[in-house]
Amino acid sequence: KRIDNMSYKSKITELNNVADINFIPPLTKQHTYALETMYPYATQLNGETAFEGTITYTIPKKSKLGGKYGTKLNVNYSIVHGLDKKPVDWIFPGEPSGTDGYTAGFFSWGPLYFQDFNFTIAKKINKKWKLILQYVNLIYNIEVIEGHPGWPQVYANIGVADVTYRITSKKSLHFEYQHLFTQQDRGDWAMMLVEFNIAPKWFFSIQDQYNYGNPETSMRLHYFTGNIAFVQGPSRISLSYGRQREGLLCVGGVCRQVPASNGFSLTLSTTF
Repeated sequence: KRIDNMSYKSKITELNNVADINFIPPLTKQHTYALETMYPYATQLNGETAFEGTITYTIPKKSKLGGKYGTKLNVNYSIVHGLDKKPVDWIFPGEPSGTDGYTAGFFSWGPLYFQDFNFTIAKKINKKWKLILQYVNLIYNIEVIEGHPGWPQVYANIGVADVTYRITSKKSLHFEYQHLFTQQDRGDWAMMLVEFNIAPKWFFSIQDQYNYGNPETSMRLHYFTGNIAFVQGPSRISLSYGRQREGLLCVGGVCRQVPASNGFSLTLSTTF
């Protein structure tokens, strides 16, 4: 994907990502685990070149490595660079030649904005147990993506272990352990989640995200949350209590900045 000057705003005097009308999805994997979504990429409308590729392979059933149910492997890689912009010569003082004031080759590669390599193993062990293991290595240009001039580029490694235990045909337990390692931004994170499901109507969950590696010791906080949800036909109601970390919150691939909070949250959603 290559884009250049694709920002369309409701007010032409605004800068950066303010008042944008159009939305261009990023050419990167949309992660679903909590710590993996801590550094999501947002398309830079002023210009970028991106590449993404995915390889999926299923080890056959009843083979030595595949086991009774087979094993699914997935490798994904994406990389995003800014355009290599070169200012054009000015014909008159104070007035650039051309509409953009720069040129950029169609296949030009400028500064690195984002890079994501991830590897997933999904395995059904038996009728009761399912296992997902995932590793993510990413580079995140926080200066450009979040607009923090002078901040160092984030280099992070993330590991996820996801286990589901089927108690009965309608009841199951779901466990997650996630770990994020980085020496930049807010440092290392650990996260644990336990979820109990009673299909098709109820689920209960508790989780804790712990920023134990924050360089500011006063900010090494636990973000504990409890959640109860009930589903009836097309409607879903959920009640949660806990601490929300400050940062980007991504829902359905669309991200927004949310403040830190602590309290109750009641959500009702329905379709008709």
